[in-house]
Amino acid sequence: MKYNDYELLDLIYDNDEVAYDIMFNKYKPIIYNKALEYYNYLKDNKCTGFTLDDFYEEGIIAFNNAVRNYDPNKGSLFYSFLLVCLSSGFNLLYRNILKLKNRPLLKYKELDFEVRDSRAVDPYDDIDSLDIYNKLDDYLDSLSQLDSAIITLRINNFKYSEISNLLDVSSSHISRVVKAMREKLKFSC
Repeated sequence: MKYNDYELLDLIYDNDEVAYDIMFNKYKPIIYNKALEYYNYLKDNKCTGFTLDDFYEEGIIAFNNAVRNYDPNKGSLFYSFLLVCLSSGFNLLYRNILKLKNRPLLKYKELDFEVRDSRAVDPYDDIDSLDIYNKLDDYLDSLSQLDSAIITLRINNFKYSEISNLLDVSSSHISRVVKAMREKLKFSC
């Protein structure tokens, strides 16, 4: 028998594990493809220190949150709500990967020689350049969730029009937020 999402959710809320398995298997390819999309984006931008499994596990957590928090009375499809939950979960993971404490994992250099060699590189030489990331993290924490999302998307090379479509805000608002960030942190994006 084939169930729609609403019937499956009702069964899941009644603690039906089979319904949960059916629902999870239905959305598993979507979770995997979204995880792969974020993973490839970071990999293409030369970030390391994470695996596809990290994103897939975050996707499973987002799926569980979507199942638990979905409200059909709000007028959206479960699929749409799941995509929002996945994006939020992956963006949070992405932001945590880029935090200062994880920065050494993202910027490590493999050495082809022993550290005692005179050509050895001091890994702490670039620490001063990481200060801007610390300032950015502090600045993002001080903003509203919407403004923080605007800055995060802009830093990741999203165009104003793309940000406007994704977050449903005006380009002038995006411009004001980015300008304020540039003035506060004294850099451009």
